[in-house]
Amino acid sequence: MTRFPYLLLVIALVTVFAANAFAIDLGGNDRDGTVFGLTFGYGWNTVDYTPEGGDARTSGTFDTFSGGARIGWASSDYIITSLGFYGWKASVTNITPNTATNYAFMLEAYFFPRGEGFWLKGGLGWGTIDFYAEAPLPINDIVFNESGLAWSTGAGYEFRVSDGTAVGLSYDLLYIPVGDFAGFTSTSSLSQSIGLNLNFYFD
Repeated sequence: MTRFPYLLLVIALVTVFAANAFAIDLGGNDRDGTVFGLTFGYGWNTVDYTPEGGDARTSGTFDTFSGGARIGWASSDYIITSLGFYGWKASVTNITPNTATNYAFMLEAYFFPRGEGFWLKGGLGWGTIDFYAEAPLPINDIVFNESGLAWSTGAGYEFRVSDGTAVGLSYDLLYIPVGDFAGFTSTSSLSQSIGLNLNFYFD
């Protein structure tokens, strides 16, 4: 484990608490209109697959920066629906070099149980796994680029720092199972990340 996840978490916590301490009292957290969001995070990601006739394998854990952007609509103080794009790319060298790129387009719903602060989300979309693992013999290299239905979940907390801006922390999980295809079975990717979120609200 590198120091980067801890550094990111410290920076995010300082940012959130500073935002809360200096928040502008503008009469609540009214939501009604367009929302544009950005996420910057650090993730723990794996790619799992089984060659036909072989044993289940895993890429090991890719620790890497992740991010995304989304645009949506706040129909009330409690619900935001959005269309987002999220992804990460990483390379590691254990016994053999592994390289993976994941990205997904997601339709998500954010639910604020109290109308502000804490939120939960869930989503469905379409994700892609682009994976390469080098073998001693090129003929044995593992290469695939496959897409499939993806789902996401997560939770977080946001602080309104102006009439149209909020900052917060989140935990996000994205699962992309692409199933069986030529030469492989039970192929999937699981991505988890801790992120710093920015939301911009427009009437």
